[in-house]
Amino acid sequence: MKMKKLATGFLAAAMMLSVSNAVFASDTISYTDCGSVTITKVYEAENEGTTSPAETFGFTIERTSVTDAAEGITSANMPLATIGSVSYAAGDAGSATAKAKDITITLPQYTSVGVYTYTIKETAGSTAGVTYYGNDILLKVTVIEQNGKVRVAAVHTENPVDTGNAQGKKSDTFSNKYSAGKLNVKKTVTGNLGDQSKDFKVTVTFTAPQGKTVNEAISYIDGGSTKTIPTTAWKNGVATAEIELKHDETVTFTNIPYGVTYTVVEDDYTAEGYEAAAYSFNDANKTIDSAQDTVTITNKKNGMIDTGIHMDSLPYVLTLALIFGFGAVLFIRRRRVSE
Repeated sequence: MKMKKLATGFLAAAMMLSVSNAVFASDTISYTDCGSVTITKVYEAENEGTTSPAETFGFTIERTSVTDAAEGITSANMPLATIGSVSYAAGDAGSATAKAKDITITLPQYTSVGVYTYTIKETAGSTAGVTYYGNDILLKVTVIEQNGKVRVAAVHTENPVDTGNAQGKKSDTFSNKYSAGKLNVKKTVTGNLGDQSKDFKVTVTFTAPQGKTVNEAISYIDGGSTKTIPTTAWKNGVATAEIELKHDETVTFTNIPYGVTYTVVEDDYTAEGYEAAAYSFNDANKTIDSAQDTVTITNKKNGMIDTGIHMDSLPYVLTLALIFGFGAVLFIRRRRVSE
């Protein structure tokens, strides 16, 4: 019985010692001073086969709050961190090797313990088709005192509470997207007199969204040649292209940023006997907001068909006429002989 009590006492003492050692160990963690932290920007592409324009994403950072700091340190005068920008070359969006890039946040020199919170905002640009990160990013820096020194013990970024599905979630990756689609312009010629080898001239006009700029070329193939609408062709947010289409031909414009609207107008061919061109748009809004839109232009020309002697039956008609004529001659000659 005494041995059992003695063993129990030793076990309790060992447990208390282990707890004591654990507490002691936590008090002696060595924190490394942190002068900067990085967050990651991921630039995605909405659709394959598109080329994003060169783009630089900029940011602002502002003081938000501070807690547990020395007296006199407030959100108005606490040290301010700084943040850099990140640049992408044309075509980087969606690239397996270039879509993710780091952004450096440089921390200030802290003189007091505390939990310092900053708000980072991405600067919204004006590039058509680019979705800018619209939510705030919170940067939280925890500063402690250890061995007489003030040191940064932890840093993290998160979405603030009011951003919906990502409420308060820690994250160091924030995404942007480039969205662009295609416009197919197709020609159909109908009617018994419709010339399916004829070229019909069509003017396609693109208009950028208000306050946005198209910063990458739109490409298309017309008459077997690859052509572009360069960025320099846009005047006051409008650019045009003239194309020619025969029956069953399609010209496809690619890399049109989302939000760009379009009109498609064919030259007037009514003087040549064609009915007014009929347009069929799969998108009634005539706005690029999906992988591809299609407009079909139909030209119809009908005419009266001559119902007289057809050229292919003329030889038979002439043969019959010759037979009847020869018969008539024989009949007349026989009648004269009989008289």
